[in-house]
Amino acid sequence: MDKIDRLKIFCLVAEKQSFAQAAVQLGLPRSNVTYAIQALEKEYEVLLFYRTTRKVALTHEGSLFYDEAMRLVAQLKELNRFKTQVRSQEGKISIGMPKRLATQVLIPNLKSFYQRYPKVKVLINGSDDFSNLIEQQLDCVVRVGQVQDEYLLIKPICQTEIWTLAAPQYLTEFGIPKDFDELQQHFAVDYHVAKHYRELSELVFKNHRVKMPYRLLIENTEAYIQAGLNGLGIIQIPAFDAKNYVQQGRLQRLFEHVPRSELPVNILLTDRQYRPEYFQDFIDWLNDLLKSELAVHC
Repeated sequence: MDKIDRLKIFCLVAEKQSFAQAAVQLGLPRSNVTYAIQALEKEYEVLLFYRTTRKVALTHEGSLFYDEAMRLVAQLKELNRFKTQVRSQEGKISIGMPKRLATQVLIPNLKSFYQRYPKVKVLINGSDDFSNLIEQQLDCVVRVGQVQDEYLLIKPICQTEIWTLAAPQYLTEFGIPKDFDELQQHFAVDYHVAKHYRELSELVFKNHRVKMPYRLLIENTEAYIQAGLNGLGIIQIPAFDAKNYVQQGRLQRLFEHVPRSELPVNILLTDRQYRPEYFQDFIDWLNDLLKSELAVHC
């Protein structure tokens, strides 16, 4: 019998004002109830009950002890409720990921996860900045790019290609560049998450980095893509984000013959020993989803 059990017995004796009635309700021998109370009195060096042949009553110290014991028992019930929620697959998952991955991949497919776990809440932190799993108290993070978090578990998904693109109206105005030298007569859309000014933009390929002029500096992905779609310059974005625009004819691929740079896609997790089943299933589901959506370039 642990301390919590003894505290529960104590509370019941206090409420019934009877060792015998408490024993009957709990289905225990009266000697077990007596031992539980004696053990508490010995541990805390306090007399909890006045005992007579006819009556059991709390001492003054026993009344104070009862208030604290009831508070502990109530807190334990809350903890047990949490355990019940986990067993019933009820809880929440907080995930950080690039905004475009959230809007283009995760959100359109979430219904299939909710069909399996309708009581699980998913909290999405969609940001162009790298989500910090520890500082932001996230359960997991999807990161496109290199990972340097040495204290996190890394679950590799695949490599995503970076495509170079421009809108048809831009190419009508400036022409289609045939080689890197011609890019000096073109404009890129420059993109930096942090506010930073530089004289030239840069296109990145697998084996080359090409500096070129720009007229527009953008600090978030959505605006960057919109600038490209509206013919304001050449852009480079992951293939998963570009393929629909290319299929619709809204963007045209450039330098397809040049080896493209690639970025790793990983799921980051903390090294937690105990994970609810719904969370582990979410990670497996997300892994399959990302591989499926990125299949063209994995």
